[in-house]
Parts: sequence; structure tokens; C-alpha cells
Amino acid sequence: MELFILEYLHSQYFWTTVAFLILLGIMQKFVVPAVLGVLDARAAQIASDLDAAERGRLQAEGTLAEYSAQLAQARKEAAELVSKARAEAEALANERIKQVEADLARKADDARKSIEAAREEALRSVQKDVAEIAVQVAQKLLDSTVDAKLAASLTDKAMAKGLN
Repeated sequence: MELFILEYLHSQYFWTTVAFLILLGIMQKFVVPAVLGVLDARAAQIASDLDAAERGRLQAEGTLAEYSAQLAQARKEAAELVSKARAEAEALANERIKQVEADLARKADDARKSIEAAREEALRSVQKDVAEIAVQVAQKLLDSTVDAKLAASLTDKAMAKGLN
């Protein structure tokens, strides 16, 4: 048996295999490092993008925490303003109520004084009418004339006895 068959060197299988191995060698030497370089660059770019995304996420979380704190502060300040405005409104309402009560008390006092003055006027008018009637009654009873001083004196005596 021969180790090296020369006829085999002329066969299509042999040259196809040799060409394939040479192509594999060329690819191993030139193409694979280029493809690996592109893949490494792509992996580095992806890693860089992931790092940037992580930094962006952390920054966004920090900004969100800051905005949340600002929102809480704004809500607190708004609640304080509402509370202060409510207290001021209540104080203003209480002051206005006191003013209205004072006006009502003043008007009631004025009304009492007016009623008292009207009562006094009515009493004077009634007293005058009673004096005139008493004078007329006395004149008819005595059939004489009664002067104004005597009539006033009699009226005062009668009022003192009967009305008070």
C-alpha cells in the first residue's frame, strides 16, 4: 500500500480541500481579527451606552428626588398659606361681627332713646290733655273759672296720686 497516491493530487476533492484550508487560513489571519475588532468595538459601544444609561438613570432618580422634595416643600408652603389666609379671614370676620354688633347696639340704644323721648312726649301730651279736661270738668262742676296755675297744680296732684 502506498502512502502517497499521486492520482489523488489530481482529484477535485483534494484541491477543494486545499483551497478550503487556505481560505480558512486567510480568514483566520485577516477576516476573523477584523470581525472580532468590529464585535469588540460594538461591545465596547454597548457597554458605554449602558454606562451612560445607568448614569442617566441615576441622574434622573436624583432629579426626581429633588423635584419630590421641592413638591413636598411647595405643598407645605401652600398649606401654611391656606392656614394663614383662613386665620386672617376668621379674624376679619370676627372683627366685622364685632363692628356689626356694636352698630346694632348703638342703633338699639338710639331706638330706646327715641322710644323714651316719644314716651315722654306722649306723657306730656296726655298730661296736657288731662289738665285741659280736668279744667273743663272743674269749671262745669264749680261753675266757675279755674286759672292755669290752679289747673296745673290740680293736675300734678292727680297725676302723683293716680298715675304713679
